[in-house]
Amino acid sequence: MKNVILLLLVVGLLSSCSNDDDDVISPELSGTWNLVDVTCECGPVDFEVGEHVWNFNTQTNELTVSNNPNEDLQILDSGNYSFVISNNIITILSVEYDFYFEQNKLFLGDQPESDGPLMEFARN
Repeated sequence: MKNVILLLLVVGLLSSCSNDDDDVISPELSGTWNLVDVTCECGPVDFEVGEHVWNFNTQTNELTVSNNPNEDLQILDSGNYSFVISNNIITILSVEYDFYFEQNKLFLGDQPESDGPLMEFARN
């Protein structure tokens, strides 16, 4: 009888465990990315590599932004920002961006279906 109870307890514990991947930060995100394109209601804007550099540190959840000071359009000012990731959403300064990877590029979108910006990054 004790073995049956122990077996049921173990099965119950194992079935209640879940693999919560929602809080796992994608290792693909870590590193340096160059902003190369922004599409928004203002029309597409192309950038040269090195003009806007975003470095995601997934160990500390910190983003470092380095902008060319001559650029008029800046998504974020140069500086350090904390970020949170959950369910393919990255939150930076209370703005929630959908993020995904496609053909070795990173895309961050803030409601692009409603003319919000869609940013395209290339790995450094």
